[in-house]
This record gives sequence, C-alpha cells and structure tokens, in this order.
Amino acid sequence: MNVLLDTCALLALARGELPQHASAALRTAPEAIVSAVSPWEVAIKAAGGRIRLAEPAFQWFSGLAERYVLRELPLDARVACAAAALPPIHRDPFDRVLVALAQAHALTVLTSDENIPRYPGVKTIW
Repeated sequence: MNVLLDTCALLALARGELPQHASAALRTAPEAIVSAVSPWEVAIKAAGGRIRLAEPAFQWFSGLAERYVLRELPLDARVACAAAALPPIHRDPFDRVLVALAQAHALTVLTSDENIPRYPGVKTIW
C-alpha cells in the first residue's frame, strides 16, 4: 500500500511525532508520497508565523523528502478539477486536493483529519 502524507503528517514526521501506526505504515509502504501542495501549505503557515522552521520552507521540505525518500507528486489539472468537484465535506482546499490525489492514485492517506476518511474511496491511517 502506497501512502500519501498530508501536511499534518509531514509536520509530525519532521518533529519526530508521527504516531506509531502511521510511522509503521510509512516504513513498510512501497512508496511514500507528498503532494506539492503540502510544502506550499507549510510555507504559507511559516510566512504567517503559525509555525517556525529552522530553514526556508523549500530547503526544509527538500531535506525531509530526501531523508525519508518521499516522492513529490505535482498538482495537475485532472486532480485540481476533481478536488473542486468533491462533495462539500471539507472546506480546506489543500485537503480537498489531497483527497482527489488519493482517489486518483489509490493512495492511503496518513492524516489526523477526521473529515478525510468521510470521502468515498479514501482510506486513512492515524
């Protein structure tokens, strides 16, 4: 099972606070994936002072991706349009993109978000 880390999971991984079950899934996954929207969301949070990073967001993300062998998936038009067409379960556009990405690529999402598993065809761990 390939996994997709949402932004909260990415931040928890960076802090060494990923829950045991999610950490085990990450270790055993054939492929661990991060959407390009997650570092964007982290950069927005850092620029707004809601989180602190020890280095610029791109360097932070690149180091984390290299350390944990995370593959970045870009946002394409198909996924962006699918995110817009999702039922209104979640208002966060970043999370909607992650849901559409998980649906399009049959990925299990590592997340603490309780709304994401409410979408059809989306499996979550955390």
